Parts: sequence; structure tokens; C-alpha cells
Amino acid sequence: MPLHNIMYALSQQNKYFLWASVAAIAIILFSASTAFAVDPAVGTPPTQTTPTQSSGTLSRDGVFGCRAAQYANIGTLTAIGGVYVPVNDAAVTLNTGYLVYKECVLDGVVSAIKNSEVADLQAAAQRATETSRGGNAQYLRNFEKDLRPQLDQIIVEAVTAAKSGSMCNAFKNTVPTAVARSYYQGSRQPGDEQLCPFVQSDAERQALVSGSSPVNWSSFNSLIQPGGYEISEYYLLKAQTESQMATYDYNIREQLGWGNGFFPAFDTASNPLAKNVITPGFTIAQSLQRLLSAGTDILVNANEIDQVNGALQAGLQSTIVSDTIRGLSGLARSQNGQPSYLDRMTAEASSAVRASAVNAALSILSAARQVETLYKAAKEAIAQALTDAINKLRGAETTCWGLIVPKVKEQAANQGISLRIATTTEFSQKVIDENIQPLATVTVRDLRISTDALNLINQLIASVTNTSSTAAQRAALERLDSLVANNQLHSSSEAQTAQKQKDDVTTAIGTLVDSTLKDWGDSTDTSVGWCNVNNPDVITMWLNKWKI
Repeated sequence: MPLHNIMYALSQQNKYFLWASVAAIAIILFSASTAFAVDPAVGTPPTQTTPTQSSGTLSRDGVFGCRAAQYANIGTLTAIGGVYVPVNDAAVTLNTGYLVYKECVLDGVVSAIKNSEVADLQAAAQRATETSRGGNAQYLRNFEKDLRPQLDQIIVEAVTAAKSGSMCNAFKNTVPTAVARSYYQGSRQPGDEQLCPFVQSDAERQALVSGSSPVNWSSFNSLIQPGGYEISEYYLLKAQTESQMATYDYNIREQLGWGNGFFPAFDTASNPLAKNVITPGFTIAQSLQRLLSAGTDILVNANEIDQVNGALQAGLQSTIVSDTIRGLSGLARSQNGQPSYLDRMTAEASSAVRASAVNAALSILSAARQVETLYKAAKEAIAQALTDAINKLRGAETTCWGLIVPKVKEQAANQGISLRIATTTEFSQKVIDENIQPLATVTVRDLRISTDALNLINQLIASVTNTSSTAAQRAALERLDSLVANNQLHSSSEAQTAQKQKDDVTTAIGTLVDSTLKDWGDSTDTSVGWCNVNNPDVITMWLNKWKI
């Protein structure tokens, strides 16, 4: 592992002893290969998984899912054993951790999201109610103004039909114009009484009227038929159109009664009398009423503090009744220079969602920082234990040479032998390479990962709390959500494991060093007890190695 990577991994620690740890581990690893297999028992980084979300979205496996419970706090999801808590098994503790997170964090977020979604539906329904009938309100406001456009359309249909109907050609232009507000053709064909009685041609009627043609009973009967007179045609057409308009008026009033003052939704037929109902008025009225009262229902049914909705949403129905904003139609209009009631209501609900999400994020981030700090402290303690072991082995080796060299020199002088003394670090380095280096490599890596995670957590906390930008807050939430969903933060159970590992390593490394030093100084085997200066064979061995 390159020296600069090792230095970087621990560069941000404030305790003086860590610099000594880094230096010691760097000396060990500087010339060693970094391709070591990680023993799961030694420690592993957070699990890297395939991302479960795309950019710009929140994942069910992230901040707002039960998986985030593992960051709730240290020990929450770790079973506690012992004779004094026999029922505290893994299943109970795990379930408790998830349930507490759900109750204390997720439920509040869900309530805020629910209230916001309902507020959006309320606003959308009210705005649609004000404009969905061809730009007009879906409910009756004024009989004259609301029905007049449909009656006008009946007139248009009547005039158009009259000009193409079976009326005498002599007054096809004058009669429809005179009956400009009459109805001719609705859902049925025009009456037979309007049929022109002069079958042959219009000239026949002119001849009879002018006297140029003899009158007989047949021609006289044709002449006195209602359809044979312009004035009679006028009154016939006018009566029919008025009858159709009266029918429409009666029908629509009946439908308004069925719909509690709300018009039905019709299809797109141009003739008002030919339109078919596609949604009854009572369905529209009841749907709107249910949404308008939803805010009050939420407040009435709330039994926890985080279920209470905003004042504007809770007071929507009473505000309409009190007429402080001039009724239902006033909800969408600005009041006294302020945004409309609906705009303020949805903004209030949306703000509650952001606040709830930010609180949830801060809850996770604060706990994650605590967990990460504990994890990092455990790894730092391991690093310190390894450094102490390295220093103790190095120091013991140096002490050994201080004992061996004088005795070898003394024996060489007695025998008249010249020496070229060259001490090494091979004995301590061998123990380090075989027993400390793999764990040191993993520890340095874990510390680097933990340091980066802590820095990122602190950045996210700052991003969530120190800005009023909703875009910046959402970006921070999405980053945290991605970290949680992809297991990129250490969990409380991993911190517990690191704490236990620290204790195990401290014990094991102490035992290793003590047994190694004892073997060096006490073993009668010269290849093991190379520092046993009380063994003449050891002195002879080094004399033979150094003699010239």
C-alpha cells in the first residue's frame, strides 16, 4: 500500500498517538504488497450493492424504509444475551428496533406526505370545479348566465336546421331569421305540419295567390295548410323552439336537483338536447365534498402529534362556510395581496413534508454519525494496539542486539577473530509480516472509509440544516437515501462488531507480543531463541555469522 494512502487514511485524526500509529504502520507496509485477502473476522467495509434507485428519486430501501433502522442508534438492533434478560433474543430486539424507527420516524413522514397529497388533491379538485364546464364552474351560479349559452346553442341548431329543412323555399331565409331564438331540430325530426303543401313547385303557390291559376278544392286545401303561410310557419317554428328550450330548462333543473346544484359532465355533442351524461352531478358534488372535508377529518382522527395537519388544510371547510374568502370560488383567488388560500394551503402542507423529511434525515444522520464515530474509534484503538505491538517488537529487537553484540565481541576478542557486525530487523519484521500486516492493511482501509463517511455525514447535515433551498435539501436527502439504500454507511451492528473486534485484537496482539518476546529470550532453539544470551550456542551462532 503506498505511503501517501496510509497517511491520508488517518490524516484527519486529532489525537497525537495516531500519527505514531500511521508512521509505524507505514514503515511496515511501505515495501509490502497490498494484495491481501480480507478475513471476514478481521473487519469489512460497508456492503456495496447494486443501486436500488435512479437519480432524482427516493427509494423504499432508503431513508424512508425500514432498512434505515439499522442506523437508528448503537445497540438498537443487536441482541443482548445473558441470564438476566432471557427474553431479549435476536428476533425481539431486531423487531423492536424496526418498530421504534417506524413509529418515531417513518410514521411522521408518512403523515406529512399524506396530508400534502390530500392538500394537492383538494386544490386540484376545487380548481377543476371552477373551470371544468367549458371554462365555467361545475356548479350552478346563476340560472340566466349558466343556462343562456345552452339556449343560444339551441337557437343556432334551430336556425341551421330550418335553412336546410322542408320549409317552403319562399321563406326559408325570412322565417329562420325571424325565429332567431327558436328551435327547429332537436333529437327528433321537424313536425310534418311544416311540410310545404305545394308539392309541384313554389310557382304553384304564387299562381294561386296571384289569381293567375284557377282555384279548386285541392289547391285551396294546400293554400290554407299551416305550412303554406309565412306567418304560420313563423309561429310553428317559434313554438317548437320554445318548447325545446323549455324542455331543456326543465331537464337541466331536474339534473341540478339530483346533483345538489352541480351540473353533470356531458359528452361533446354540439346540441344541448342531444348530450349524454358521462358523470352524474351527484358524483361530482360528493367527490368535492369529501375532499373539502378531508382536512377536518384528518384533524378529528389524529391521535398522535405528527398526524395533525396544517391550520389552513384543517380549516378549509369552515373557511368556505364562514365566507371570509367569498365562498368556494374564492379559494383560488388571491386575497389582500396574498397568494390564494389554496396556494397557501398546499405550500403549508409541502413545507411540513420537507420539515418532516429533514427531521427524519437529521435523525438518521445524527445516529449515523454516532455509529460511525464509535466504529472509527474502535478502528483507531486497533490501529493503536497494532502500533504498540510493532513498537514493542522493534524495541525488544533493539534491546536484544544491545545484549548480543557485546558478548559476541568479547568472545571474538578472546579467540582473536575479526568481526563485521550487521544487525537486522528480520525477526520483528517476520512477526509483523505474518501476524500484523494483514490486519494493519484492513484497519487502514476501514479507517479511510470511516473517515470519508464521517466527512460526508457532516456535509449532509450541513446541507440539510444550513440552507433554505428546497432543491439543495432534496439533493442532500437523495444522497443520504442512496447511501442508506446501498449500505454505504456502517450500521450499528457493524459498530458493535468493531468494538468487539477491538477487544479481541487488543488481547490477541498482547498475547502474541508477550509469547514472541518470551520465545526470543528463553527458547533453547537458536532459530527461535536468537536473543537467549544465556545460551552459549546463540553467541557462537552470531560469532560465526559476523566473523571475517
